[in-house]
Amino acid sequence: SRTFAFLPPKCMAVDEQKLKRLATYFSPAATLYEVGGCVRDELLGVNCYDVDVCAQLDVETVKKMLLNTGFVVSTKNLRMGTVHISSGDFCVEYTTFRTDSYDRASGKHSPDDVTFTSDMSLDARRRDFKCNALYKDILTGEIVDLLDGKEDIKNKIISTAAEPNAVFEADGLRILRMVRFASELGFDVEKETYEVAKKNAWRVGDLARERIRDELCKIFIADTKHPELKLKGAHVKGLEMLDDLGLVDLILPELAALKGLQQPKKYHLYEAYTHSVKAFEVAPPNIRWASLLHDVGKAPCMKEDGNMHFHDVVGEKMVRAIAERLKFSNVEIERMSKLVSLHMVDINGNTSESKLRAFCVKNALYIDDLLCLMDADAIASAGEITRENRVRKAWLEVKEKNLPLCVKDLKIDGNDLLALGAKGAQCGEILKSLLRDTALEPSLDDREKALAYAARKIEKSK
Repeated sequence: SRTFAFLPPKCMAVDEQKLKRLATYFSPAATLYEVGGCVRDELLGVNCYDVDVCAQLDVETVKKMLLNTGFVVSTKNLRMGTVHISSGDFCVEYTTFRTDSYDRASGKHSPDDVTFTSDMSLDARRRDFKCNALYKDILTGEIVDLLDGKEDIKNKIISTAAEPNAVFEADGLRILRMVRFASELGFDVEKETYEVAKKNAWRVGDLARERIRDELCKIFIADTKHPELKLKGAHVKGLEMLDDLGLVDLILPELAALKGLQQPKKYHLYEAYTHSVKAFEVAPPNIRWASLLHDVGKAPCMKEDGNMHFHDVVGEKMVRAIAERLKFSNVEIERMSKLVSLHMVDINGNTSESKLRAFCVKNALYIDDLLCLMDADAIASAGEITRENRVRKAWLEVKEKNLPLCVKDLKIDGNDLLALGAKGAQCGEILKSLLRDTALEPSLDDREKALAYAARKIEKSK
């Protein structure tokens, strides 16, 4: 399968020698600190690949200070006092100590006023959570903890750096970040923080769709973030928190509509929503969106027709609309909706083997992911896989026989067809037909037989 944008990229550890060399250029004018998640993760004993740094120096001073040092300063958000500092593969985000103020009546989720400061305590209090308000002197290794963030980390608790209502009023994204950190780190949320987050959950609806999507994608693979912590089911914990906060209803109402929708007990252990969550639970990370949404078509089908027939067809359109709403890429939209549309193939087990081979060839780009989705669906239905998947058997046969998966794999090409007398536009149609029919009849995967097949097609068209 392809690698998609919502899967974590392969990361490299930060070059500690370059980080220390960078800090020496700040000294003695200022102390350069690592800040936030990288310090928290170090205290937890887990790997961190994303380092943020800060100091009291403004951006212009930093630019002048790093001239001709081998470090390049590039603009990110000057209004926030933020730049990237890089050297080869090394890159960190630098921010000047600052305070933020928000116009809460406006509903905006960026600071209305930004003031740079030399006071670290003010910088700490404008952050989201205490566990992210830790500073580490890069040269000495000393950790500065002004808000008892280390105590929260020790107790595996998330609490806000300032009064909870002010924190969540400032930016609703912090509610999603709270869920993500709790999931990725195995933390609980402090009671008052959670209750205030729940009251402010509606603010998530005002966020840009891309911001919501990015946080959801991280929550949905939370169990992969820190393998060292061995957090089984972290992604399910995140989804359950989202649901309890009312965010599934707000962000994914099509999924929420499955709650309480009963399914035939002959085939299903759970009602439709719980079934979807179970499929999501057992699915590999790259198909969790499709697994969670694979049955969203059932609710409208029941409402319209009183049964769940063709929920895969209805679901494809719904998943496409959901993915478009959340601003997924076109490739990801196509993939997710395609998997949902195909997940019921051969559900009655009566499709011929030749047609299943043709199906596999036609959908070769998606077939491995589809098989994983079908397995997740089966486990979520009956608690285990109760029968052989005939699609998997057909796919294995296609691969064992090395049958062509695209027209480029065929034994003949357009030049052969032109030599046989085919017209230009006709070539593509014949090759597509040959590809399909080779899956139905593998003996056509032979140059002479393929040429004879093409000649018949050309003669028939005259």
